Amino acid sequence: MKAGFGAGFAILVGIAIAAAAQTLAWEETSDLVAKTHDVIERLEEVSLHTVGAQDAARRYVAVPDPRDLAATRESLSLAKERGGELERLVAGDTVQLRNLQAVRRLIAQEAAALILGPGTAQREVAAALDSLDRSGLNDNLRAAILEMEAEERKILRERQELQAHTAALSRMLFSVAAGFSLLLIVVAGWRMSVDSRRRGIAERQLALQEEQYRQVVELAGDIIYRTDRHGRFTFCNQAFLSNMHFSQQELIGRSYLRLLRQDKRPEARRFYTRQMVRKQKSSYYEIPVIDAHGRERWIGQNVQLLLENGTMAGFQGIAREITEQKRAELELERSRNFVERIAATTPGILYVYDLDEQRTVYTNREAVEILGAPLSGTGDVELAPGELKADAKALAQVVHPDDVSLLSSHREMLRRAQDGEVRRVEYRARHAEGHWVWLATRETPFERTRHGFVKQVVGIAQDISARKAAQEKLTWQANYDALTGLANRHHFWTRLQSALRRASIEQNNTSVCLFDVDRFKDINDTYGHAAGDEVLEAVGNIVRAELRSTSDIAGRLGGDEFCFALPGTDHNEAARVAERIRTRLSTLAFGLESGSPFSITATFGVAESQQDTDARELLESADRALYRAKSAGRNRVCVDV
Repeated sequence: MKAGFGAGFAILVGIAIAAAAQTLAWEETSDLVAKTHDVIERLEEVSLHTVGAQDAARRYVAVPDPRDLAATRESLSLAKERGGELERLVAGDTVQLRNLQAVRRLIAQEAAALILGPGTAQREVAAALDSLDRSGLNDNLRAAILEMEAEERKILRERQELQAHTAALSRMLFSVAAGFSLLLIVVAGWRMSVDSRRRGIAERQLALQEEQYRQVVELAGDIIYRTDRHGRFTFCNQAFLSNMHFSQQELIGRSYLRLLRQDKRPEARRFYTRQMVRKQKSSYYEIPVIDAHGRERWIGQNVQLLLENGTMAGFQGIAREITEQKRAELELERSRNFVERIAATTPGILYVYDLDEQRTVYTNREAVEILGAPLSGTGDVELAPGELKADAKALAQVVHPDDVSLLSSHREMLRRAQDGEVRRVEYRARHAEGHWVWLATRETPFERTRHGFVKQVVGIAQDISARKAAQEKLTWQANYDALTGLANRHHFWTRLQSALRRASIEQNNTSVCLFDVDRFKDINDTYGHAAGDEVLEAVGNIVRAELRSTSDIAGRLGGDEFCFALPGTDHNEAARVAERIRTRLSTLAFGLESGSPFSITATFGVAESQQDTDARELLESADRALYRAKSAGRNRVCVDV
């Protein structure tokens, strides 16, 4: 019998492999047929686009319309594009590639004749069309396309015939497989009748063993029960009945759901269903039940799946009462929820920071709202609030580099703070999206070491980014010219004095350049103040581009008068910078949009400081050089030496 089944199985496997091979051949042929249809469709599109190009050209000859010339160019461009797609589709077919080269060559010739620029005269278009007609290019192109289509249709017929042959062979193979399967089913049925008699003997032996097992279970101290596949009790040991104060008659045949607390019944149904579907042999589950006196009891149970001949027959549970343990857990959970509700309603980020371990041990959810992730202060911002652990080495990744030392010294001083003492600090923290957020924090001691030093601090951080941005904006408006972006007179004067004091200490020289736009009043009078503002803005852009952003100083002193200072630079280098600015200004054109274009020039005066030279003397020296430059004809750089 086993040999017969083995032979039948081997034959079925062989037929299945052959059927799989036929299926693969069918899929490959289907892909080739679809590819052939794509080639024919692209050929028809090429034909339509070439005819459309000529039709548009002929419409232009009849009634000149620039849109017809554009349509001609677009149609020929599409024809070329479809030709490129055809080359990919017929790759590997030498004959069709040769035919496609002929088609693309004819399309290129037609494009060379018909792709004309806008405004081409009617007679030129008519001449191009006449030349195409005389050369017979249209007929040749159509013949070449038809030849490719004929070849593809021939290939299509061959592939469709192969598909039909494959389908016939597959039907034959599946018919043979069905016959063998029917034979095996008959043999299997006879075999099952023999096994049924043997199974009856085994079941009687199993019943005897179960009776012995029942006697042992009855004496067990743990709660033990069994249910059928529908969840109805089929057995409950004495420990179950004693703990729950039920009798056998009250439980046997009753659904386990009737004993559960009502709100937990859907959850329990899902638990048992999931174990049954996944065929898990054993699972642990805690659930509240109601005893015969109406009191709630919690039990923790190991639930085992009972199988008979591979089929789910029911469940067996071994459980112990855990009511006191569960009550303690619920009380702890209520306390935790109470604290979390307080933290969640606290405005700002509430956190606890460990100074020794240099990590945040708790943050409320406001941290996610403000920073996009929990506040760590140390770089690890991936964990959920209240579970954050971080490495102190990553501090600079979250705190702004300019604020790292400030924050470190602040927290070092907190180690010796008194109980109730509140310390404040403002620093920038990196948002999860990469930008910086200003935080104003207040921290106070929370836990101490056995030596009396502060170990943990509790703090509240508020987002003050908007306030800081407003302060920075007001500071910028107070110190810089809004039109040019350069420092105003007061701010430039203050920075120049600081630069000269630093140069005196370091025994370096500082050069300044004073310049203005030549005849700026005439520009305002002739072209308007808007044109004048455009000139001033361009001057500011060029000056900022030419200077060193970290050390050089530039300012608008008023009207069209500008000045820049170059610390650590002599008058020769300052003159070269001034010359570059003068050259760039002379190449600019203004007033193009208004239709009255004009250009500008500027005159520059350069001076270099000596030891202990003050700002007023240096600017007066530059002003003398500027005056000499204007007297010499303007649009030049003059150095006061």
